[in-house]
This record gives sequence, C-alpha cells and structure tokens, in this order.
Amino acid sequence: MIVKHKLRRAALLASLVIGDAAALAAAFWAAYYIRFHSGLIPVSKGVPDWIFYRYTLIFSLPLFLFIFYYGDHYKNYFLPAIDDLIRTVKNTTIAMLLATLAVAILRRYEFSRATFFLIWVFASLGIVIFRQTFKLWARYVLRRFYALERIIIAGKDFSSIKPLVKAHPHLDAVYQIAEGPGSLEAVKSLASEKNVSQIILLNLDYPKNELMGFYDWCDIAGVELKVLPDLVQLCLGETIIDTSFGVPMLRLKAVNLSGFNFYVKRCAEVFLASLFLSLAWPFLAVVMLMIKLDSRGPFFYSHKRVGYRGLPFYFYKFRSMVVDADALLEELKKTSERLGPVFKMKNDPRVTNLGRFIRRYSIDEIPQIINVLKGDMSLVGPRPQVIWEAAHYDEWAKRRLRVLPGITGLWQVSGRAALSYEEMIELDIFYIENWSLGLDVKILFKTFFAVMSRHGAY
Repeated sequence: MIVKHKLRRAALLASLVIGDAAALAAAFWAAYYIRFHSGLIPVSKGVPDWIFYRYTLIFSLPLFLFIFYYGDHYKNYFLPAIDDLIRTVKNTTIAMLLATLAVAILRRYEFSRATFFLIWVFASLGIVIFRQTFKLWARYVLRRFYALERIIIAGKDFSSIKPLVKAHPHLDAVYQIAEGPGSLEAVKSLASEKNVSQIILLNLDYPKNELMGFYDWCDIAGVELKVLPDLVQLCLGETIIDTSFGVPMLRLKAVNLSGFNFYVKRCAEVFLASLFLSLAWPFLAVVMLMIKLDSRGPFFYSHKRVGYRGLPFYFYKFRSMVVDADALLEELKKTSERLGPVFKMKNDPRVTNLGRFIRRYSIDEIPQIINVLKGDMSLVGPRPQVIWEAAHYDEWAKRRLRVLPGITGLWQVSGRAALSYEEMIELDIFYIENWSLGLDVKILFKTFFAVMSRHGAY
C-alpha cells in the first residue's frame, strides 16, 4: 500500500513538471509570435529566426524547473488559487531575471526586451491556469480510478486541520481519534486496520517514552508521522538549528519584519497608498460631504492610539459616531460583547445612521492611508489599540507592538469582530513572526472579500 502511495505521488509530481514545461514552451512561442508576427507590436530591427528563441527555451527550461523546485512549487501543489498565483509570479520572476542575465552575459544574439516581458507574463498566467486545471483533473481522476491515501488525525480539536486535509484530492478517508490515555495505541490499531499512510498529531502532550515508541512504530510500519502544534506554539518564534558551539541547539530567529524586509514593505506601501489617494479622492470627497449632512460635527475623527514600540500617535477615521462618543464610552464599557481588555458592541448607540453604513463596509478606515504616508501605520499589520486597552496587555500581547500597526491584518480577514480577544492576539503575532510580502498581498486580496461579505463588521 505504501508503495502505491509513493508511486501515485511520483506520478502527480511528473505530471506537474511536464505541465509546467509545456506552459513555459507555449509562453516562449506565444511571446515570439505576438512580438514579431501578429502586427500588434511594430518591428523596427527585422524579424529574428525562431531558432534563437528555441535555443533560449532549451537553455532556460532546466533553470525554471530548478527555481520552481526550490520555491516549493512541487512540494505544496494543492494550494488555494491566490497562494498559487503569488508563488508562481515570485518563482517565475526570479527564473526570468536569471535567464535574462545569462543571455545578456553571453551576448551572442540580440534579443527583444518586449519578448522577454511577454514570456514572463504568459509563463506566469499559463502555469497558474495549468495548476488550477490540474487540481480539477486530479480530483476527478484520483477519486474515481485510484485507491486513495487514508489519514488519521489525533487530537482535541479537528476543526482547524480537517478542512486543509480534505482539500487534497489524493486523500480518501480522514479518521479522527480524540487524545487521551491509550489513544496512541488506538491510533496504531486503526492505522493497521485501514492501511493508513499518514498520521497527524495535533500536539505532543503524551508521555515521552510512549511518544518515542510510537515514532519507532510509524518508522517500521512505513507510516508518515506529522505534528501540528497549536497556534500558540507556532507563534513562539521561528527556530533555526545553531551548531556554533559544536552541538545542535534551537535558536530563536529575529522578527521577520525588520531590517531590509521593513524597507521593502515600507516602499511598497507608500507607493500603493499614494496611488490609491490619487485615484479615490472624488469618492472620498463625496463621503465627507455626506457625513457633514448626516450629523453635527467634523467629517474626520482622530484618536490617540498605541503604535510601534508602544509610542502613541493620532490615527484618523471618517467620523461614524456622535460628537461626544468618547465621553459616553465609560458608561458602555460594562456592556462590551467581547471578553478581554477590549470594547466591542454590535448595536453601539453612539453610531450615526450613515456611520452604520460606512462601518459595515469599512469606509471609515480609509483616512488611515494618511497615517501610512506619515509613517505611523502600515497597510497590513496588527490593528492599533486604544491606550486603555493596551495598558492591560501582558508580555505575550505586547509582542504585537513590535511592528507598525496596520489598516488591515490577518485577524481582519479571519473573522473580524467575530473573533475572541485571544484569537486576535494569536493571529497578530503569527503574522509578525511569519511575515512575507506574499502574505501581505494575500491579506490585501482577502480584505476586499471580507469587506464585501460584511461578516463580523459593526
């Protein structure tokens, strides 16, 4: 049974490699044809022979597949479409830059820069389209013509991992066993009975000797053993193996969002914020006029919040409440609908008629673009907290103050106001310690759909 699983995975991997290679070949041919034979782009220096670009394709193909391999293109091949798009564009860009550099160094032929740009566009789109089609095909073929893999999940709460596992079409049945005394023996028995290929433990709260014996059993039985720590464990920091003293040790890695990464993120966000304001100012002017007509008071609301390293700053919103809203807050704190040192109330009496609408679609948050340009905030990051809420932070929660606060963040696209205080903190810290530019792009994409769904917004 284990041999069948390995052969099936090898077949899936081979199909992906062949498909990616075909998409790259098609991208080269399409770019050459559109550039030189379609008439869409004027040709001023003559039409080169296709053989030059064919040789470039033969040379570049191993380079592309090598970059794809080290960019986890063949490790996680059933990702959601947005994640797949981000990963594909990143890997294709790196491979395309290296291929262009190699061609420039050789200097044997003069190549069209427009053609190379078209290759990059067509390769990125072609591979993403192939991958999405492949996932549909794999779900159909695997579930009808092959004996699929079976998996066991052992732990307390299966809700976080089960949807992720079920999204992979090469898995058939997912068996669940609640942890407890003797549960590992129950896992062994079920794994032998059902020919299970993988076992996932949701934590390691087992006696050490029992756990090591279970590991040995999985190794002998040819069953893959995986461990998914809970979210708190995942957020303890990134660890790397340090052998500087001659013995392996776990060393905590610094926060991802620092140094060069910080400046890359900052430059990208200033550009996007400036572009947004230059395009959206007519809409913003209409919103300001409506606020003035709806209720007494200014159209902007500013409030002191806690920002980077605990430093206070004034953050801006479109006013969605009555003018004396802050004075009324003390009376309403005891009616907060969220546990923890935060205030949240679904039917807040301080909100104006127009305010309910602009809060529902997060329009009131748009002026925080000004805070981004000032350097007080980022587009993506933990939300800035009011001073009295941040004063109750423990050492764990204070970790979210190690980066610039954001207009949107991971918990905003994971449930918004429907999340508990603890879930908010854990998701913010997970974002800080696992930041990447791709994760920011993903959160910005998801923010649009979260706003449109209006789930958890009030």
